[in-house]
Amino acid sequence: MAGGPQDGERFQREFYTPRATPPAMRASDGRVCCPVATRTTRAASVCVVVHPQARDEDIERAIDAMVGEAERQEFPANTL
Repeated sequence: MAGGPQDGERFQREFYTPRATPPAMRASDGRVCCPVATRTTRAASVCVVVHPQARDEDIERAIDAMVGEAERQEFPANTL
């Protein structure tokens, strides 16, 4: 999540269809947070959910982390 009281936290949700559209979710303060970026890999999909009070740098940091996580899933260490 980018911004708000849960800034930087990671959540895991199970979906029963491939490439499911990530839903909006509520932060611990009750504010609705919306997905803004997704990345699908062979293993899973990851997304960034943005709190209404998120700053630009919160969003950028979260997207960088999402891309890094997707790359780790695509190319795990010690596979050579």
